Amino acid sequence: MAIISTIPTIYAVDDDKSVRDSIKWLFNSIALPVKTFETAQEFLDTNLKAKHGCLILDVRMPNMSGLQLQSTLYDLKFSLPLIFLSGYGDAQMGAQAIKKGAIDFLQKPYRNQDLLDAVNMALRINKEAMDAQSERDKYLNWLDSLSLREKETLELVVVGQSSKEIARTLGISYKTVEAHRARVMKKLGVRTSSDLVHLSIMNNTHCRGCRWLSLPKGKGSCGDLDGHDLMA
Repeated sequence: MAIISTIPTIYAVDDDKSVRDSIKWLFNSIALPVKTFETAQEFLDTNLKAKHGCLILDVRMPNMSGLQLQSTLYDLKFSLPLIFLSGYGDAQMGAQAIKKGAIDFLQKPYRNQDLLDAVNMALRINKEAMDAQSERDKYLNWLDSLSLREKETLELVVVGQSSKEIARTLGISYKTVEAHRARVMKKLGVRTSSDLVHLSIMNNTHCRGCRWLSLPKGKGSCGDLDGHDLMA
């Protein structure tokens, strides 16, 4: 069984060995592991599955720049927050990097505290994203445990129908709806319908007027979100 470390890793890509050594020393001094790479391609070849930590990128590197690497990682849906370091960067470069999702853009020579602060912020963002994904995964696993009728009941609760309205919509009795609703809430571990709705909204992209759990596209589902009142 694989053991997943709870300690984040700092990844740094810079063609300047002295900068790589400086970054390694700085973060090793606060007990954070560091992995360094001389080129963008070297990083691409080894660490695309990294999920816990952050990435520090030099802007100007041979063959593939930091900005080009950022674009490549974006296309590959790479999830770690990025921080840029540059000895030649300007405001336009910084704006471009931030627009594409970078956490910060620091000028060389950087102050150690500035880099520490940027990395701490990146790690907080990374942790929040990991926690949110964990909650979504738990929710989806829970959805898989529901029967089709329970899913139908849930989706109608989420869009605001009462038990009487759900009974009419599904062509079943009020007591049956209440039983389905109770089982759904028990499986999820919530006490009120509002808690159920809140949890569903937080873990799904759907609109107020759509059924989004079991109906096929084109029949009330969110296959096409254009013009819809999105909930999340």
